Amino acid sequence: EQAIRAVEQAPDTDVAALAEKERSWQALLASQAYEEQKLVADAWCAAFLWPKDRPGPVADAAPTTAVWRSLRDQEGQPPSVLVETTKKIAEQYALFHWDLAFPQVFARGGFDVVLGNPPWEHLELKEQEFFAEREPSIANAQNAAARKKLIAAVRTSNPELWRAYQDAKRMIDGETHFARASGRYPLCAKGRINTYALFAEHNWRLLNPHGRAGFIVPTGIATDDTTKEYFSTLAQHKRLVSVYDFENRKPYFRDVDARYRFCLFTIGVGSERAELVFFVHDVD
Repeated sequence: EQAIRAVEQAPDTDVAALAEKERSWQALLASQAYEEQKLVADAWCAAFLWPKDRPGPVADAAPTTAVWRSLRDQEGQPPSVLVETTKKIAEQYALFHWDLAFPQVFARGGFDVVLGNPPWEHLELKEQEFFAEREPSIANAQNAAARKKLIAAVRTSNPELWRAYQDAKRMIDGETHFARASGRYPLCAKGRINTYALFAEHNWRLLNPHGRAGFIVPTGIATDDTTKEYFSTLAQHKRLVSVYDFENRKPYFRDVDARYRFCLFTIGVGSERAELVFFVHDVD
């Protein structure tokens, strides 16, 4: 944290100073201290994503609580298979640790403002999309049953494609398992998980006690059963500021059904009364 603060406070008033600041930042990211902290954070996440389905050295090296604590407390040299697999998983899943990236922000309790338009995608492998370019005949199958038969045949007819399909399935399973089991999303990792709900909960966790977050999400964030705990918790803690619900009649998003509803959702330090508007067709 002190090293990052020093880099932040360094002057950047001319090109030479800015170049020096960049070199200092890259040196910090390459430092042993930073690498050690990143490995600890990566290993914690990797415990939920670890490939345990195939017996062997990799499965045996999966970080248990005791192993992770030993790594955190720097008790001896960690096994190379643990380090290598953790780094591979971190790259594969693009793990990002907010407290490492912005320690100076979290030292102050979090962000003042968070703005976003998160992805609206279910955490599931869409077979038609996966095979659309790889094997169009599967994507264009008459129905789901026919598609399943064609996919099963790929195991022998195209082993390379089969492996890619299994890897894609396993990655989605890992993401889903992390969302449900890690404790990172206790309010929104319910039912058929949608990424927008995870981002909505994440945005709240990023804020300092006086911060606000505004983002565009489906109106289901306020009305669906899977997000009711999130919405009610915000209301109970007076963190709900406003919900402006739109129908896409204009349309605002041309590739989305005109009947689809989305909302401008604002949370943070609210008040006794949140501002709620539904079935709006125009900003005015």
